[in-house]
Amino acid sequence: MYRLIWFQHVHKAAGSSIVNQAIANDEILYPNHDNGNPLTREGKIIPLWEYDSAQLVGFIDDCEAKGITFVATEWGAPLYEVLHHDPRVALVTCIREPWSRLVSNFNYDYYYGFSDSKTLTDFLSEELRIKQDNFLVRVFSRNYDALAVNLDETSLTEAVANLRLFDLVLVTERKGDLKSHLFEALSWQNKQVSPHATFGNPWTLKSLVSRLRL
Repeated sequence: MYRLIWFQHVHKAAGSSIVNQAIANDEILYPNHDNGNPLTREGKIIPLWEYDSAQLVGFIDDCEAKGITFVATEWGAPLYEVLHHDPRVALVTCIREPWSRLVSNFNYDYYYGFSDSKTLTDFLSEELRIKQDNFLVRVFSRNYDALAVNLDETSLTEAVANLRLFDLVLVTERKGDLKSHLFEALSWQNKQVSPHATFGNPWTLKSLVSRLRL
């Protein structure tokens, strides 16, 4: 029976490790992808979070026809209800304690050259690719770009309700989740993989050296 693992990648919550495990376990990713995120032939991210129900089901149909078994969405949130109700889809995510995730995101963006901010206060005030405040609420309420004042108790309720639609929710700090539960749930083997890619990208290496990370 066909299975499409749909991984909602929460930035800086072990997502790259999970994508690399998918590759190591012979899952088939989109022909052109960036860390599991499907790309067009021109190399642009396919905005699956902008798809309506029919478009999203059509995309899943296309994945099945192409034999694709793993898709990640990192820069937006698709219609979780549609994915949940499609029997072909295994909806998976991994979350992290919010403060630890924010600090990790700040360090990552600074050392990799995506931000020049040297304090968390400055970092939070930047116009970043994704907004950082109440990040988990943004991801799971599907309000990535909402103004902070528009995130309220209703947003939190929606986020929790959507999170309950997932087949597998991992927590980076929870014992066993990334060592055994992930592999048991998806019938994978725990392979030796990199948590990220650094040395394969000359621009990234240059940035790390210039900021004394290496």
